[in-house]
Amino acid sequence: MPTPILGLLLALTAWFPSGSGLAATPEETVKKIASLSPAERKAFLEEGARKEGQLVFYTSLSLTDYPKIMPAFEKSYPFIKTDTYRSTPSGVFTRVDTEARAGRYAADVVGSAPVEMWELKQRKLSASYLSPERKALPSGSYDPEGYWLAFEVTPLVLAFNTRMLPAGEMARAYQDLLSPKWKGKMSLGTDEYTWFNIMLDSMGKKKGMEYMQALARQELQMPGSSSVMRVQLMLAGESAIAIAARGRRVTEYKQQGAPIDFRILDPYGAEPNLLALMHRAPHPYAALLFIDWMLSEEGQTRISDAAGRISIRKGIKHKPWVQELFQKEFVFLSPSSIGPNLNEIMDQYNQTFGIQKKR
Repeated sequence: MPTPILGLLLALTAWFPSGSGLAATPEETVKKIASLSPAERKAFLEEGARKEGQLVFYTSLSLTDYPKIMPAFEKSYPFIKTDTYRSTPSGVFTRVDTEARAGRYAADVVGSAPVEMWELKQRKLSASYLSPERKALPSGSYDPEGYWLAFEVTPLVLAFNTRMLPAGEMARAYQDLLSPKWKGKMSLGTDEYTWFNIMLDSMGKKKGMEYMQALARQELQMPGSSSVMRVQLMLAGESAIAIAARGRRVTEYKQQGAPIDFRILDPYGAEPNLLALMHRAPHPYAALLFIDWMLSEEGQTRISDAAGRISIRKGIKHKPWVQELFQKEFVFLSPSSIGPNLNEIMDQYNQTFGIQKKR
């Protein structure tokens, strides 16, 4: 009668037959672990990752944030050396796509924005993987088919200058912003497509467009694309309200004593940062371990504590001022909503708010 340890060794021998090498594709690896117990699954992936010894991650996380996360993964899995490429969301996608066209497949995992996740799926560059860690994630934060899973989020709030507007006078619903008293006192970014898309999905296209057209008649200030700049201008008295302000930055300013507060309105829009397993990942075992780790309690705590990002895993503790952003459930921007309709959404936004874009 074999001991449990001997049984596990025999199982691993069966999974990694002599001379056969590792699994040919990520899909095969995912299939092999589907029926394993958690302990068997972990042993299987770790054994494969030891042989691979590497993970390649392409991401649009900031240059200051991703270096605070990757060493923690290497500490948990010291037999995996990580190699990270960082660019803008479009830059990350362009690199993956260009490499694929040249027959080169370097990336194991991509962490980027919703539009890019949609493009990766459409070009068949990503693979399906429903990590068991998704059970701790909120509804709407991952693709039911497994082509993307959110690992952090940027909530969108209505920020206001408390020196100009007492909290009791502040709008409590988006319809309130159509009041004549707010005319000329609000700002909106020149490319708030996330907020725009979520609003149209929630309100319905016809009513949503009617609302946006009415909002455009409120003489909005639209100084540029930077939410941080708009909030800073608001604090300087250039406007009283900043629509679709980034919640994390707003709470930081508030905690530092700036004259700022915010409202969370319905729908409570949020743009997720998402992970995707690459269809031709050269290190599939390490890739699956990395995705699981990023979504795990350990990884999400690291994302929150060290990188200062906003975790969406249930039960993760954030700094008290950031915790204020969890008063309501997020309405996540869906890659499958904005991805196939991006050009139309951009055109509608630009036409509605009179924004001239160079082609």
